[in-house]
Amino acid sequence: MVCGSVYLPKDDKLGEDAHFICPEKQTIGVADGIGGWAKKGIDAGQYARELMHNALIAVHNPNNIDEQKRKRKVADMIGAVDPRKVLQETYAKTKEKGSSTACILSLNKESGVLHAVNVGDSGFLLFRNNKVVYQSPTQQRRFNCPYQLGNGISSDRPDSAWEEWIQTVPGDIVVLGTDGLLDNMFPSEIEQVLVQGGGGDRDLDLGCGELASSIANLALYNSFDKHSPSPFSENARKAGFEHKGGKIDDITVIVAQVVSL
Repeated sequence: MVCGSVYLPKDDKLGEDAHFICPEKQTIGVADGIGGWAKKGIDAGQYARELMHNALIAVHNPNNIDEQKRKRKVADMIGAVDPRKVLQETYAKTKEKGSSTACILSLNKESGVLHAVNVGDSGFLLFRNNKVVYQSPTQQRRFNCPYQLGNGISSDRPDSAWEEWIQTVPGDIVVLGTDGLLDNMFPSEIEQVLVQGGGGDRDLDLGCGELASSIANLALYNSFDKHSPSPFSENARKAGFEHKGGKIDDITVIVAQVVSL
């Protein structure tokens, strides 16, 4: 995968989102600190940032490879990272107060299989020929109350993570983001950005970065729109709440294009 990313905090501070990209291990991740902690004087963004910092370290741990690769005694294979093991190690080493969602993806370049784990309402979409072919499910206990990793008694643990393996082909585009993206953009809107941006066909590093910027800025625009439908407003209606327009939030977007060996 060749990747580019953009982070747009909702204010001038660091915000509560965090992410990492590890090109050599073909692994990416996002986290979104739960804002409700601010009422207790706790910056959940610190938890999210420590979580992603520890994840970047964990992807280099040779113990965090999938079992199939371990049996073949290939400990340093690009794309052989097991994101569930990464999440488990990351969670154990994160000691900040607060809680956070987390989504980690790793591509096995040999097989083209994308291995994903997710806790909460961050997530990703897979596009092929500029059309969405897969969207990860969210984990919520009720509307706007996602599963969340943390050190509190009521927090979730890594074993609650949703996990999936998805076959990709060269040219596929993965869009990974926090709920600031997913609450404010329908898949069809991202499809339009990919079409207008050429689907990442230019210089790949530059192309993915430009696509991430275009997607994030449209999500930002939508978040301030008080009238147009949004995924957040539609989910609110389904849950019995009234909400018009988008949802102002931190926005993190990583765009990754699958390339051939």
